[in-house]
Amino acid sequence: MDLLYFIKVLFRKKWIIIGLSFLAVVTAFFVLINKQQLYTSVAQYSTGFTAEKVKLVDGTSAIDLYIVDVRFDNVIETIKSPQVLSRVSYSLLLHDLMNPSSAFVTLTQSKKETALYREVNKDSAIIILTNKLANNEILRTDIRAENGLAEYLKLFEFDYFSILEKLMVNRVARTDYLDIIYSSHNPYLSATVVNSIGQEFLNYYRGLNLRRTGENEQSIIGLVEAQQRKVDSLGQKLLAEKISQGTIDPLSRTTSAMETVTELESRLAEEKGKYNQHKNRLEYLTARYNSLASVSSSSSSNDEVVKLINKKNQLVDELSRKGGNDPVLEKQINDLRSEINSKSNVGSNKSKTKGDLDDLSIQINEERALLNASKTTIADYDGRIRRYMGMTNVNPGSGIKMDAIQTQLDMENKQLGNVKEMYNQVQGLAKDDPTSNFIQTRVGQPPAEPNTKKTMLKMALSGISVFFLSAVFFIFLEIFDSSVKTPGMFAKATQSKAANVINFINLKRRSATDAIIEEGTVKEQRKILVFKNNIRKLRYELLHSGKKIFLFTSTQRKTGKSTIVQALAASLLLSKKKVLIIDFNFANNTLTNFFGTDVFIEDVASNNSYTIDKKISTGKTSYNDLEIIGCAQHNTTPSEVLYNLDVNAFFRNLKLSYDFILMEAGALNNYADARELAAYADGIFTVFSADCSVLPVDMESLNFISKEMKEKDMGLVLNKVLTENINS
Repeated sequence: MDLLYFIKVLFRKKWIIIGLSFLAVVTAFFVLINKQQLYTSVAQYSTGFTAEKVKLVDGTSAIDLYIVDVRFDNVIETIKSPQVLSRVSYSLLLHDLMNPSSAFVTLTQSKKETALYREVNKDSAIIILTNKLANNEILRTDIRAENGLAEYLKLFEFDYFSILEKLMVNRVARTDYLDIIYSSHNPYLSATVVNSIGQEFLNYYRGLNLRRTGENEQSIIGLVEAQQRKVDSLGQKLLAEKISQGTIDPLSRTTSAMETVTELESRLAEEKGKYNQHKNRLEYLTARYNSLASVSSSSSSNDEVVKLINKKNQLVDELSRKGGNDPVLEKQINDLRSEINSKSNVGSNKSKTKGDLDDLSIQINEERALLNASKTTIADYDGRIRRYMGMTNVNPGSGIKMDAIQTQLDMENKQLGNVKEMYNQVQGLAKDDPTSNFIQTRVGQPPAEPNTKKTMLKMALSGISVFFLSAVFFIFLEIFDSSVKTPGMFAKATQSKAANVINFINLKRRSATDAIIEEGTVKEQRKILVFKNNIRKLRYELLHSGKKIFLFTSTQRKTGKSTIVQALAASLLLSKKKVLIIDFNFANNTLTNFFGTDVFIEDVASNNSYTIDKKISTGKTSYNDLEIIGCAQHNTTPSEVLYNLDVNAFFRNLKLSYDFILMEAGALNNYADARELAAYADGIFTVFSADCSVLPVDMESLNFISKEMKEKDMGLVLNKVLTENINS
């Protein structure tokens, strides 16, 4: 869509746009005429916010505009708060109650007759309002008397929302000044409001700031004291831990002890290996010795020898328990051995056994001595390891404990510094009142004259505003309307150009056939002429195509196929051609109803023996050389109606009697009629309406005509195009 198209759209809607604009002007006129005259008073304050400067890195100073804007916003919102405006409203009502002769508001008789006005006791109201102002409180709606007084304020239009509606508080652009503006029907009321609002704001804001900073200061003092106690407690705890450790460095002591333990554990493991080796060998030798001794004792029958051997074994065990260093026991053992040998009565084999026993006995004694020595060494290593492990368990843990205490102490000291800084800031805020530099530079005065209504200006603005809004509205409607309103849009949507374009005409007063044959009125002349010329272009294609049977179909319903068939038939009549119309649109038999025929294709098809010399029955119309075969409206298709008819012979017969045969079939998207009749037509026209959108199913139907029926495709007819859009 280009700019020229939008201009055309607005031009078509010009009377609607002009009418709406005129209505807006008239409405604004009556509103302004009946509007009550207002008096506006202005009070101005210098805030001092822009006088405060911050120091930059290069040493220069500048104004922090962000902070200034925030402060102005805070002040404006505070002025508009219920706490400030409610005090103003209470003061106004008190003035009117206590000074009825100079009251700001005079109630109408209808308001005085209300139950609320009669129920409120003025003396009680004065007492309540005075107490609320003294205690800086707001009326409570949960208390009946105060709730009634709050409603009473609305009668005088002194309530919070009524005052806020007429109040303006704004910063004078890029300055240090703040304007308070109020408009009312009473000039003295306006002046009183702007002056009292400023004073009530200063009182409230200063009290609020002082209370806030005072509460913060007391709370932060408590935080400072509590944090200081934490720091002192941790300092004492750290000092006590250091004293308990003495002068030894716990870390060095722990490291040295751990190294010693590691070395002793290595030696202990080695010694345990030796101990196990001696123990296993001793068990082996003892078992070997007992085996040989049992053999030797079983060979001798002398009980005395057995006793000597037992005694000797006891002495050997005793010697082993004493560590193998007792000469007396060794001598006794040797004597017993000699005695045993001397009393034994054995052969050469027994002598050999005796020698083995002696060797085994010596080895057993050696292993026992080595085993006892290894056991003593292991016990010594265990004791030393326990002693040094005790050192590692105590001293390093104490060092870690001191480190933990020191870390916590550092954190608490940092927190103490932060709290002290907050305390210093609060002390500074307590001394720095944001409103200390507020100065009323302009006192609100009762205006001598009411505000000018600027009736003409506001009427003009209303008309212009509605004019542009309505223009934008219609443009947006066109933008979001997906219908193909112009041939250019249709070509972009379908990627194919319409062969014929038919403009839209109003057919409520006349039919398309009459529009072609008769002359139109002067008012309709232009559109009718364009319509006739477009139909003539379509007629030209038929006359020079060399074909006789033409099928008119569409992709969607209600695209105007019947209108085009009627107009084209009338145009052919003007060319002195004999025309037959066959209505195959069983779903919507508009042509049949328009011409009022009683000859239906169902009846014609009942006779299936058509020959060249046999006349086919057709319906007459009110136009010479124009005949029609209609159809009944029901759910069927041409193949179901013409099932017993030789359709080719039927159309050959018709060609002999008529110059042109125009057939209409249902929409391709919805019905199969056009697909069944396409085989019998010489040419096919597809009608598309400009007030429809191109859908994917439309493209499938168009592809059927342009590809499968390519030789018969006579092109697309874009119907119902506005006359202004034909060349777009």
